[in-house]
Amino acid sequence: MNASRQRARRAYYIFRLLAPFVFAMWLTISNLYFATVITNDPFRLALLLVVLESATFVFEVPTGLVADSFSRKWSIVIGYIIWGGGFLLQALVPIYEVTLLSQAIWGLGFTFVSGAPEAWLVDELGQDEAASLFIRGAQIGQVATLFGIAAGTALATAHRALPIALGGAATILLALILAAVMPETGFQRSAVKGLSVAQLWHTFAFTLDMVKKRQALRTIVLIGLVIGSSVGGFDAMYAPHIVQNFALPLFEPEIWFGLLLAAVTLLTLPALELAKRWLRQERQSRISRVLAAFACGTVLGNLVFVWLPSFYVAAFAFCLSQVLRTATKPLWMIWINHHAPSDARATVISLYWQSNALGQIAFAPLLGGLGALTSLRIALSAASLALLPVIPLYRRRHREPGFERALGA
Repeated sequence: MNASRQRARRAYYIFRLLAPFVFAMWLTISNLYFATVITNDPFRLALLLVVLESATFVFEVPTGLVADSFSRKWSIVIGYIIWGGGFLLQALVPIYEVTLLSQAIWGLGFTFVSGAPEAWLVDELGQDEAASLFIRGAQIGQVATLFGIAAGTALATAHRALPIALGGAATILLALILAAVMPETGFQRSAVKGLSVAQLWHTFAFTLDMVKKRQALRTIVLIGLVIGSSVGGFDAMYAPHIVQNFALPLFEPEIWFGLLLAAVTLLTLPALELAKRWLRQERQSRISRVLAAFACGTVLGNLVFVWLPSFYVAAFAFCLSQVLRTATKPLWMIWINHHAPSDARATVISLYWQSNALGQIAFAPLLGGLGALTSLRIALSAASLALLPVIPLYRRRHREPGFERALGA
């Protein structure tokens, strides 16, 4: 293995170790922070998500084009600097209107990052070797997430804003580290040199043409829309549901949120390994079947979490649904990268995230309004059931030649 490929592998492991850690510091307490410090109104909580996803929707394709046309490495670095600034603003100015602005800043930073690390790794190592690292990297990320959860939980017991502030500062530090360690030797720009409007439009038009011609790419966009319509409302309201509808035993909310996320992380590790082994052994099966099964389990787990009065049973169901949801992501990235053309891979992934954002923008306010007018349980049930249409979409393409090779050891 040449030196550049070794550097790329090492940089990817650093990325998968640090990025989940710093994000987990923020994630552990963010939903509780929003629901208790910023606002407890379901509709206003949903609007926080809408602002985030609106920024994602507006900027996803332009920033994806930057990654495809200028530099995937520097798109990641810029994105994390902006991303960390959004987190810092949330912690330092806990006012609802300022939090709305911080969500927009974070959304902008996210769009620079989304799709770029995966596309960068495929450029540096090739699709076969990169695909095997996606799951391995996800497993490393789950371990790093555990440490981030522990750090975020401990910091939150002192002050709920502290892990959010330190998570923002650490995200900016991560950007500087990646700027120093990431190589970029496999990336090839489009025919037009330099970053120009004409070049960006050429790449965008090429990507749209590929989406029109290939059913798999159209399916990617539709799946993003369906998933977004479900997860947006659910993520906005599950924290107030836990706080308001259960008498939490033994521990304060900060501790329980940390324990729940830690349980999800621990259970995701074997789930990812089992999924990888099953896909290798059952070669007549297809990855879409696993994705469909995970979606079914996510819906069932969510409904049990929403309606059962026992906190312990509901907590177990919540962990199960989130494990399946988390384990879906690296498998989904393999599926996307297998079907996306190499010179527009980051833009195709960005189109997925843009469609996901559109689903959240359209449905999160409706679900938040439903929660404000009726109950959190009804709104969370509607959000969970909204995921069901993704199952026939996963099963739409039954022949995916080459995916076993992508899952090689």
